[in-house]
Amino acid sequence: MALSAVIFDVDGTLVDTNKRHARAFQTAFQACGYNVALDRILPEIGKGGDNLIPDVLGQSANDKDGAATKKIYGETFLQLLDEKPVKVFHRVLDLLGELRKRGFMTAIATSADRKHFDAICQSANLDLAIHVDLVVTADDAKASKPAPDILEAAAKKLKISVAQCALIGDTPHDAEAAKRAGVVCIGVLSGGNEESVLRTSGARRVYKDIAQILKKLDEVLEIASPGDAIM
Repeated sequence: MALSAVIFDVDGTLVDTNKRHARAFQTAFQACGYNVALDRILPEIGKGGDNLIPDVLGQSANDKDGAATKKIYGETFLQLLDEKPVKVFHRVLDLLGELRKRGFMTAIATSADRKHFDAICQSANLDLAIHVDLVVTADDAKASKPAPDILEAAAKKLKISVAQCALIGDTPHDAEAAKRAGVVCIGVLSGGNEESVLRTSGARRVYKDIAQILKKLDEVLEIASPGDAIM
């Protein structure tokens, strides 16, 4: 079975937004009476609010204040996007274009909902959706990463097996979702997570960033292809 599609995470992988997500969650937690340090929140970024909030606050607090926290987080994140343009990581469009040139389908799979994905693109002044074949968001899945739902939804919409996909992501939650879906994960360090964390969570190989993946694309595609792991 050949590799047919490359799926990309967004935050921390294609754009530099992880710290803004963390700050938005911290503001939301504080507004609901919970004092949570950024260092506690940052490792959880990559999950959707459905998983992040109970994992940080506990299930009872989530039952009580989860909906309000998620609402305030969403509003705050949009405000932070308006304050300063989002940085797109170097050579993102070059990599997407090269994959298309080589005949691979490309997709985006993010734990953000479509409203927030579109706001990120607007802040970055880049419509990522027109550079890929498919965008799948939290609106298309029952559960966010590290659940495999979003990756499975992407494969289904692409009309291929998940085994024909590879994921490029920056968090252990990306790697865990890929492992649970049966998708090879290639990690990047641009989101702030250490290589050991990504490898332990299931990333088959880890690169510095998108630019390095483009530079070593032949190697990456070989490693990402279905079959035995190439360590």
